[in-house]
Amino acid sequence: MKFAVVAALALAAVASAQNLQINDPTPTTTWEAGKTGYIRWTGVCSNLGADGKTVKVDIINGPADSVHFITQLGVIDCTVASNNSIQLPVPKDVQGSPLETGKYSLRFNLGPNPQYSPAFTINGAAPAPVTPPPTGSNPSTPSPSANPKPAAANTLVAGSALAMAAAAAAAQLIL
Repeated sequence: MKFAVVAALALAAVASAQNLQINDPTPTTTWEAGKTGYIRWTGVCSNLGADGKTVKVDIINGPADSVHFITQLGVIDCTVASNNSIQLPVPKDVQGSPLETGKYSLRFNLGPNPQYSPAFTINGAAPAPVTPPPTGSNPSTPSPSANPKPAAANTLVAGSALAMAAAAAAAQLIL
């Protein structure tokens, strides 16, 4: 019985560790449109099967319940196992319009389990749009800010921590 529990927990820990975690950009990162952006991750994407051989990287924005695709930033060649960082050109224009300054995230398209970076700033070729407050609103009242980071951004960290805690608890039962 104890062996079955330990085996199941070890399998869960290995499965969660096979995902990627995007380490750069971070929330304090600022990219400039027209220059290159540095991306770094942990995990071996080539271990993720067919979806992990070449990984499309998208720029996205919006709240977790309404993520908007902005543009494809590039493609990562994951056939080289030691590949865990890349620099890709940050576009000045998206579909014929200047990229606006704002908060964005990256999405690694890994089949059914995309991975997301935290939200970071891109200084675009166009200033951020100014939205006037709604009529009758009180400008001194702070409005709640939406979290632009997609909900799955920290699933790897939470899943790995849970798997490790469960494995430690199972080890205590055995010993």
